[in-house]
Amino acid sequence: MKYDLIIPCHPKDYIKLEFCLVSCIEHLEPAPANIYIVAPNEIEFSNEKIKSVQDKDAVDIHIQDIQYRPNWIYQQFIKLCQNFTENDLYLCVDSDLIFNRTIYLFDDRGNPKFFTSSNDQEHKPYFNFMKGVYDLDKQVDHTFINDFMMFDKKVCREIVPDIHDFLSLCNEKLNDDFLLSEFELYGNYVTKNYPSKYQKVNTKNQLNGRYMHQRWSQDEIRSLVENNKNEDIDLFTVHTWT
Repeated sequence: MKYDLIIPCHPKDYIKLEFCLVSCIEHLEPAPANIYIVAPNEIEFSNEKIKSVQDKDAVDIHIQDIQYRPNWIYQQFIKLCQNFTENDLYLCVDSDLIFNRTIYLFDDRGNPKFFTSSNDQEHKPYFNFMKGVYDLDKQVDHTFINDFMMFDKKVCREIVPDIHDFLSLCNEKLNDDFLLSEFELYGNYVTKNYPSKYQKVNTKNQLNGRYMHQRWSQDEIRSLVENNKNEDIDLFTVHTWT
């Protein structure tokens, strides 16, 4: 199956992008047809397969049009509403994620996989949004939040038929108790409406994070990559919390 890779990247994570990108190229099976780095700035790459997409060109709305937590919500709009990929299937990978071993993205029938996290969480405001907007209840006993997910444009168009209408809805309704989570929304929507479309696979995750005043260095990330090579984990994060 053909798919494209999207890596959204905030400037605070630029130092991590190379490590994320190398791990994707080394460990994703099959390899993506195209790779798109979505960031505020134009980024040049020597590899012609890697394309730079500026945030402002990623979707047909502007970040300043979003009233509630614009940076976070805008990234979710990109994942749910983008139309710049060549293929309908696209894997979104957060730029502070590093794969540690081979990730087989499709099953033997060619169906994509949902990779569910070993980190347990259930944030009620996400499910309030799903229920209030889509009359969609939680379908599973786990979270779909896992720092990477394979999306299908056709399904995303069902979830968000019109980006401008969705923007108006979010501006009207989003608050601390009523929140959009692209991963929970997409995962639960597909599970309910297309139960045989994806195979579910558990992943072993390692969480690493620190706050903005303790910035990651390249040497620290490089050491983490080296030290984790023999660890029984599929992936690990190098979060920077604000």
